[in-house]
Amino acid sequence: MQKKWKIGLSCAIVLLGAAVGCGLWTDAHAPIDAERILVNSKLNGRTFKGEVVEIFADNNLLHAYLMEEHSVPLAAISFGFDRAGAAYEPKDGVALLVENVLMDGAGRFSRKELREVMKEKGIKLAVSAENDRLTFSLSFVKKFEKEALEILKAVLYDAHFDKNDIELARRQLAMLKQQQKESPQYQLNRLIDRTFYGKHPYAKEGIPDDAVLAKVSVQDMRDYLKQFMAKDTLSVGIAGDMDGAESEAFLTQAFAGLNEKSKGRELPMLQPDWNAPKVAEVSDISAQSLIMLKSLGVPRLDDDFYPLLLADYVFGGAGLSSRLSLAVRENEGLTYGIYSFLTSDDTGDFWQIYFSTTPDNTARIFELLNQEYEKFYREGISPHELDVAKSSLLSSFNLRFSSVAVIADMLEQMQVQKLGIDFLKNRQNQVEAVTLEQVNDAIRRRLPKTLKDGDGARVFEIVGAARKNN
Repeated sequence: MQKKWKIGLSCAIVLLGAAVGCGLWTDAHAPIDAERILVNSKLNGRTFKGEVVEIFADNNLLHAYLMEEHSVPLAAISFGFDRAGAAYEPKDGVALLVENVLMDGAGRFSRKELREVMKEKGIKLAVSAENDRLTFSLSFVKKFEKEALEILKAVLYDAHFDKNDIELARRQLAMLKQQQKESPQYQLNRLIDRTFYGKHPYAKEGIPDDAVLAKVSVQDMRDYLKQFMAKDTLSVGIAGDMDGAESEAFLTQAFAGLNEKSKGRELPMLQPDWNAPKVAEVSDISAQSLIMLKSLGVPRLDDDFYPLLLADYVFGGAGLSSRLSLAVRENEGLTYGIYSFLTSDDTGDFWQIYFSTTPDNTARIFELLNQEYEKFYREGISPHELDVAKSSLLSSFNLRFSSVAVIADMLEQMQVQKLGIDFLKNRQNQVEAVTLEQVNDAIRRRLPKTLKDGDGARVFEIVGAARKNN
C-alpha cells in the first residue's frame, strides 16, 4: 500500500524558465522551441503553491519526495547515494573514472548512440562523484519517459566501461590536472588539503596521478557501483509532470535492482587544531595572494543555524553590501571581493572567510578584518541589519525555484540534510522568527573570540610571487 504524507507549501514558487534550454523535441525529428513553449504555457509568469508528498515503493525500501506540476510536460529526478563519493572509494580514482566514463555507452547504446538518442528525445542525464556522495540528475519530456527510464537503467546497471573510453578519460584528466596546476586557487586548495585535512580521505587530490588511475580496473568500477549504490543510502527528489502512481512506478523500475545495503562506511573523525599558526606557501604562478580563514561552524539542524546564517549575511555573506566588503573593498579598494560563508560536509561544519589581494595589501586587510570582527563579536548586529538580512534571505529563497530540475534537487537535499518534508513550508517562518537577541547571543557563543592567527581560526595563504623576495 502506497503511503503519502501531504504538506501544503506556504512559499510561492516561481517556475519561470522551467522549459528553457532543455533541448526538447516534439517527435523524433523536429526540435521544440523551448522558449515558445514557456511563453504559451500556464507556467509563464505565474506563481503557485505546491505540495510535497512522500512516495514509497518496493515494500517501503524506496522512497522519494514528490512535487507535482503539470503546467508543462517536463519531469526531473534528482537522486544520490550517501557515503559513496571519492572520500569513501575503496581504491583511489575509482569514483572519478566512473563519473567520466559512465555515460560512454550502456546497455544497447554505444557512446555515440546514447548521446544521439538523448539529444533527439530531449533527455538529460548527468552524474557527479563528489567527496561525500555519488549524485545523478535526470530530466525529460514526459512523452519520452519510457526512453529516459531505459537509458537510466542501462547506465546504472549495464555501463560498458570500454577500455578505449577509459583510456581517453585518463588522457583528458591528465590534461585537466596539468591545467589545474596553473591555478592559484588549486594551490590554495592543496595547501588546505595537506595542512588542515592531513591524512584524512578529504585530503586526497581531486585528480590522482595518471599512474594511480592506470591501476583502476573495469572490475573495480563495476564493484564500486554495485557496492556503493544501494537502497539504504539513496535519496530521491521528483518534480514536474508526474503524479504519485507514476512516481512510485518509476522508483520501482529504476531502483529495485539495487542492493539493499551499501558497503560505504563512516569516515574517520576530523580533529582540527584550531590554534595552529598560519600556513603560507609562495606561488610561482600568481601575482595575487589568496587567503582562506576557517573556523568552527554550526550543524545544519542546530538551533543556532538560522541566527548564525543571518549574522554571517551581515558580516560577509551579503556580497558588496556586507560589513567586510564595505570596509575592505568599498572604502579602501584593497580587493575585488571578500566573503564569509557557512559550509557543512561529512567531516564537519565550518565558517569560512575568503579573499584575494596584492601581496602588499594583505597585512592591511587582516587589520581591517580583525577590527570589523572585534566590533561584530562585541556589539553584534543592529535591528536594521537584521531586517535587511531577513528580507534578502526570504526573497532570495524563492528565486531558487527556477526549474523543475532545481526543485527536484532541493527535494533530494531536504532528505540528505534531514530537513523534513515540511521544510519548504517552515523555512521562511524559521528565518522570520529569529530575534536580534538570538543572533547576537549565537555570535558570542558559537563563533571564535577573534580571527587572529592561532586563536580559534585557521589561516591559509598562497603568497603572490611579487612578495617572494620580501
